[in-house]
Amino acid sequence: MKRQVIWKGLFYEMMEYCTVETSDTDIRIAGTIVGFGEDTPFSVNYDIIADRLWQVSSLEMAVEKNADCSWISLKRDPDGKWTQSGHIRPEWQQCIDIDISLTPFTNTLPINRLRLEANERTELNVLYINILRDEIRPVKQWYTKLNDKLYRYEGVVKDFKAEIGVDEDGLVTVYPEIFSRIPF
Repeated sequence: MKRQVIWKGLFYEMMEYCTVETSDTDIRIAGTIVGFGEDTPFSVNYDIIADRLWQVSSLEMAVEKNADCSWISLKRDPDGKWTQSGHIRPEWQQCIDIDISLTPFTNTLPINRLRLEANERTELNVLYINILRDEIRPVKQWYTKLNDKLYRYEGVVKDFKAEIGVDEDGLVTVYPEIFSRIPF
């Protein structure tokens, strides 16, 4: 199965084109983001590989900001050990999910992985990647399933909460004041 999704940024001026391809062995996600935020033009190309349980095994990402290019290469082995460009990162050991600051797609990872029951809330250790601030760090986040199409997300910024709408595949349809999916 292959899905294509387009999101428009509501907080930053940006657009994202994303494909999600599911096979018998894994899930492959590719996204392209272009926009302008925090007085910075940017473009991001990312490739994520996850297993069939939505656990991330790798992220490759090219980032261009103000004409400077950088590359992020993260791998997670079956034991949960992370490496960044081949260097072991033991401080990330507790993280299963990733959260890339400029895409709503990464909310899909814990939503689909956790398969929460209605009104169930869970705390996660997530590897947060802030593109505009060149920062990768573990953070705590919380997800509560309100119903089949709505989740409450809490995290990253202290006291931040949002009710995120999703479709039948767990892909974000609306993230109030931050992202909106373009229907096609």
